[in-house]
Amino acid sequence: MTRLLLGLAMLGLVWGALPRASAAQDWQLADADSIAPATFLILTIPRDDPAALAALADTLEEDFGMPLTAEWPLNALEVHCFVFDARNVGDIDAMIAQMEADARIRTVQRVRSFSLTEMPHSDPLFPLQWALEWLQVLPIHATSLGEGIRIGIVDSAIDRAHPDLADQLADLRDFVAVRPEPLAEAHGTAVAGVIGAAATNEGIVGVAPAAQMVGLRACWQEGGAPGVCNSFSLARAINFAVLNDIDVLNLSVGGPEDPLLTELIEAALAAGIVVVAASGEGDSMVYPAALDGVIAAGQVAIGSVPAPMIDVLTTAPGAAHRYASGSSIATAHVSGVVALMLARDPTLTPAEIAQRLSQAVRDVEAQPMLSACTAIFGTGPECAP
Repeated sequence: MTRLLLGLAMLGLVWGALPRASAAQDWQLADADSIAPATFLILTIPRDDPAALAALADTLEEDFGMPLTAEWPLNALEVHCFVFDARNVGDIDAMIAQMEADARIRTVQRVRSFSLTEMPHSDPLFPLQWALEWLQVLPIHATSLGEGIRIGIVDSAIDRAHPDLADQLADLRDFVAVRPEPLAEAHGTAVAGVIGAAATNEGIVGVAPAAQMVGLRACWQEGGAPGVCNSFSLARAINFAVLNDIDVLNLSVGGPEDPLLTELIEAALAAGIVVVAASGEGDSMVYPAALDGVIAAGQVAIGSVPAPMIDVLTTAPGAAHRYASGSSIATAHVSGVVALMLARDPTLTPAEIAQRLSQAVRDVEAQPMLSACTAIFGTGPECAP
């Protein structure tokens, strides 16, 4: 059995209490990153003299058919550790059970994996974004930020100069004014911030910070009013989305049934666009969220996908930030999650996405809430609370 020559006296790994140590024993070690979790086993052995441990290591290699990878003394527990390579073992669980019954072995376990805990984004306002934690978005950001997905935001004007949004806007179109002027309106700017605010800058983080947002201004705001849209402006905006490679259409609007808009939304769905709309603030689903095929988002209306919608930190005109509420904000969250899903699997259809979202709801503080992680990864360990 080969031993790596490493003077452990320099590391303080010697038998007995360290101040009384007079000599060091050379033990076999290995780089920690070469020991794969789950397929290597750690055994603890009652502490004995080095010669007896060397003989026992050889015997265990022969008895169990696994090579010794590393060994070291755990003086704090007064035991010695062996690490065996079990990658060629057919049934590791059976091997563990066999070892647990062996009187020479004190304990046996698989090598397990751990991760450092840190905030995944450095944006200074990120610690205030409770909604991302409730949605379980952060485990997804390691593998998807919404890259390559175009989200059409039918809303009021988005602040194109906002530091969180300036580099996120692939296009801006105005279907309200004949001669558009640069504008920044509160509602559209808030919705855009929730969906796709840039990561690693001086503000907040959007649900899908690498997605391409296309602002489609079809609504207008005057003073502190919430905003107004009509069939004319909305129809032109949705028409643009159908014809210009939009993947996700965010409709944070609600109103009466409209035959022309219904026809356009059905055309969008037929083109493979995922349409997400606000369910409203009451028990009954509002239009267009009530249309078949449209994903309704909110926390009140029956049948809607529940997402954060109360006091959510987002962007505001003039390089500012504010808290926003309403099913419009829930819609923005769901649209961002859809972008993350499509970035990982572009083959998903609107119907498949709707089904996954509806099956990925769990309780958070006694209220139903979408788990973006479950919608993408299923019920694996990545999505543990």
